[in-house]
Amino acid sequence: MTKMEVKENKKLVLKQVLIKQLKNIQLDQIDEEVTKFTNQMQLLKVQTFGPLITKTSGTNFHEDGKITMDYELMVQAHDYKQYKKTFHTSERFECSNCVYLRYEGAPENIHYATSKLDLYFFENELASDGSTINVHVSESTDRIVVDIFKPVLEL
Repeated sequence: MTKMEVKENKKLVLKQVLIKQLKNIQLDQIDEEVTKFTNQMQLLKVQTFGPLITKTSGTNFHEDGKITMDYELMVQAHDYKQYKKTFHTSERFECSNCVYLRYEGAPENIHYATSKLDLYFFENELASDGSTINVHVSESTDRIVVDIFKPVLEL
């Protein structure tokens, strides 16, 4: 296994972005929503470039024990403006000061990468804005490559 190297002051820039926002989604529904989103992209014949990007921006604990989160699915698309009635669109999405880590390995072990980022924030006394952005570089049943960006809160 290769060592996961954490890097600071990384910038993530996305252009011509289609965004599907999922507010207060239950954790067990996320995979289904990702599948729906990718199927919708194919059905609409959206001319995408680059990989799928996901953003988590908050976990909510409810009195009844349910855990939900705010989640966004994003893709970059050449013809993105024509889909503004179906999705949120953005000419440019930018996170300028992020801590970054590339994870390569089994999908079930990605939690080690996010834990390493959390520990890095703790050890270096950094504050996060509470979001994490995953760029899904490649994926197969037994191996994934994900670039993880965690924005640093500017104080």
